[in-house]
Amino acid sequence: MIQRVEAGRELAAGALAQLGKSLPELVNQGVTTISVDTSKVVEFDSLTLQAILEFDALARSRGLEVVFDRPSVILEQALLITGLADRLDVRDATGASVGGLSASGGRA
Repeated sequence: MIQRVEAGRELAAGALAQLGKSLPELVNQGVTTISVDTSKVVEFDSLTLQAILEFDALARSRGLEVVFDRPSVILEQALLITGLADRLDVRDATGASVGGLSASGGRA
């Protein structure tokens, strides 16, 4: 089952931490994938980028797949420049991988 989450204009580390706290409940509900729609994100900082990486690792440690879906242009550029797009499952509006990971979590 896929749990869809929509990020607003501002993506804050605190919001990702809150989502992280809900992971045990999501696993109990049978969720296998968390799809985070990041198409509206225009405000974030370096702490947010670190929190994205930490959230992804936490979710994967619980057996969940995490997809950062349709990143805004500015977020996509930040993920590419920092190399995070190569470490995360980031997909554009067509579902194609942005960066180095494929939809299955392996190298594209």
